[in-house]
Amino acid sequence: MNSTNTLATLLLAASLSACGGGGSDSSGGTTQQPTVTDQLVSTTVAGYPHAVNIYRTAGATRAIVLLHGGGGDLNAVAYQVGLNSSATTATTATINWAWLDANKVTLVIPQGQHLASNPGATTWSNYAMTSGQDDKAFLQALAAQVRSDYGLTDITLMGHSMGGAMTNRMWCESNATFSRYVSLAGPASSTFNQAATPCTPGSTAAPYMGIIGDADSIMQTAGAWEAATWTVNPTVVLASIEAWVDNVVIGEFHQQQARTAQACAGTLSSSGYTTTGNVDTWSSCLGRLVLKRVHGADHGVASLDAQMGAASNLDVMDAVMAFAAAH
Repeated sequence: MNSTNTLATLLLAASLSACGGGGSDSSGGTTQQPTVTDQLVSTTVAGYPHAVNIYRTAGATRAIVLLHGGGGDLNAVAYQVGLNSSATTATTATINWAWLDANKVTLVIPQGQHLASNPGATTWSNYAMTSGQDDKAFLQALAAQVRSDYGLTDITLMGHSMGGAMTNRMWCESNATFSRYVSLAGPASSTFNQAATPCTPGSTAAPYMGIIGDADSIMQTAGAWEAATWTVNPTVVLASIEAWVDNVVIGEFHQQQARTAQACAGTLSSSGYTTTGNVDTWSSCLGRLVLKRVHGADHGVASLDAQMGAASNLDVMDAVMAFAAAH
């Protein structure tokens, strides 16, 4: 979470179309039917100020809505997860269409907003921070628009850092909006420990996967894996003080125990994990709830990828796709 970042310049993208395929017309002949090619679309949702980039993939069968962290922007987060070769701009030439095409994924990346008094703190209203916007309603409307405009009903909400905290808020408060939820180094706000704001995903809670490092210097996870709460590093909070509502978050393992109880009346033991390389994985509720502890990983996506151990920077995204395919 880089609180010094400012809002990146948004570029309008060119739309490409091609013709192909055939269909019968009323005279018994054939007509050429348009088919969709990979496109970069820049759009908005009516009633909301958020810019949205859509990496529209030909033949996509599912979508991922990706939320950046506090102080971040929509181009940087796509770069961080390996789906854009530029951290500052997006064009059809910079997008990793090979991965998107292979996985049949359309990527939807909205731009978080900021308080007028704190322009560097682009974020989400997730109880830890505030953007000054009703981001819950925005994400509900965005999901509806993706379903309506692109015919995609399988939509994953995924966020890093404060985007992950927003993902947690949606899992708790608007569980049916998305098909599944993935948080990268973004625990739920401790607001959900309060009686007035309980986490209530419902009896048919959607799948959730959390991935976080045990050396996260922002969430201060080192030596505190089973702690009930973690405190966001004070130096980060001071850099964007106006945007912070509460810098205490719920420890991911502690919250995963609560999720397990809520989703399937199950229990989760601290020793009940499997280990592959640097990653410990807890799985509960028939695999619908997954938590991955990445040994030696810091807060950034690059650190999570590096410690998860593959040659490319797509370890996180491959884990997300495996989870989506299974649930």
